[in-house]
Order: sequence, then C-alpha cells, then structure tokens
Amino acid sequence: MDVAVELYLAAADAGAPEARRRAGELMFAGGDETAEAVLRQALAEGDTEAADALSELLEVTGRAEAAVDLLIDRHRLGETRWALPIANLLADALDEPAAAERWYVSAIETGDPDAPNDFAAFLQDLDRAAEAEALLRPAAEAGDEFAMANLGRLLLNGDAVDDGIAWLTRAVEAGQEDALVDLGDAELDAGRTEAAREHIRRALDADLAGSRLLYAHLLDREGAATSEVEAAYRAAVEAGDVEVDGGDAEVLG
Repeated sequence: MDVAVELYLAAADAGAPEARRRAGELMFAGGDETAEAVLRQALAEGDTEAADALSELLEVTGRAEAAVDLLIDRHRLGETRWALPIANLLADALDEPAAAERWYVSAIETGDPDAPNDFAAFLQDLDRAAEAEALLRPAAEAGDEFAMANLGRLLLNGDAVDDGIAWLTRAVEAGQEDALVDLGDAELDAGRTEAAREHIRRALDADLAGSRLLYAHLLDREGAATSEVEAAYRAAVEAGDVEVDGGDAEVLG
C-alpha cells in the first residue's frame, strides 16, 4: 500500500476529517480495488464530498446507473449540488435525455454556475440551438468566460460570424485561452488575416490542439513557400492535429 494512503488511513482512524476520503481518492487513482469500500466508509462517516469520487469510480467501472442512484440519494438529503452531475451522467453515460433535461433544469434552478454551459451543450446536441443561446447569452453577459466562448462557437455554427468572433474575442480577453484556435480559425475564414495571425501564434505558444493545422492554413493563405506549408502540415500530423487514415486527413478537435 502507498505510504501516503497508509498515513491518510491512520489519520482517519485517529478522527481526522476528510482523511479517509483522501485515501480512497489516492487508491482509486492508483487502481486499488478496495478504493470503493474506503470511499463508501468515508461517505458513511459523514464526508459528503466522498460521493464525487465514488460516483466517478462507479461510472468508470461500468456502473453508471449505480452512480446516478448514489447521487440522487444524496440530492434527496438536501445536497442540491449533485443535480448537474446527475444530469451529465444521464445524458452522457446512460443516454436518457428526458431525465437528463429535468435534472439540468433543477441545476439551473438551484443556481449551479456550471449548469448553463453544460445544459447548453446538451441542447446543442439535440439541435435546439435557440434554447442553448438563451442560456449562454445571459451567462456570457454576466462575465462567464466559458459561456462567452461557448456562445461564440454556437453563433459561428449558426453563421452569425461577426457576433461569434466578438464573443470569442471577449472570451480570450477574459482569460479563456482555449478559445484561441476557434477565434483564429473564424478570423481566417472571415478574411481578418492580421488578427488571425496574432491569435494563431498565441495558440501555438500555448500548444493548443488544432493550432498547428491552423498555422499551416495561415501559411497557405498568405502564399508561403510550398516547402514551408508542407512542413507545417507535417508538424500538425505529428502533433495529432490531423489524423491520416488511408490517404484521407481528418482534423481532430
């Protein structure tokens, strides 16, 4: 047994709060089959946060329904923060969209700050873009940088290019660096080459997925030498930005 786990378990037996859960989390991360029993004991002892790791363990071991049941039981005890994880499990692991939607609504009603983004992604998967936008726009306007980025992507998908670029720009300015690739791509497509160049280089500096392929597109658009464009494309393939299978290339991201 890992020394850290032994120390945590000893501390737990001595009455230290959270120690048993910490041990269980380490055991779970290390693949220890007894992690579940330790996490269940931590939960039984009153460490409500143990439900998080325990539900994840149940999901990754093929027991998503048990994970949902566990979190619903906790929710019934008044722990409303589990509404969103329940919704995500129902949507992603169990493919129960009607039930998932009820729990997303519950998470929204209880004020979970992550709910608008997750619920909007769920609605987009169901081709309910207008409803997704209605969730994201207020959150974005209130300063949620994740919502800014997601709203920008949604608007671009709906061909509202200027509005989409504006929201992605705000997301980047607010610190949402992951939006750089989508922003640079949209700017390049819109002919805003100078702005695209800046954002693509920032994406490269941050080593973001898709940035190398986008850089190759930029070089091609700017009329760079064929050898330079080909070298950039090879770098994108090597980085995993593009998957080549049977002669066809597929952009990953």
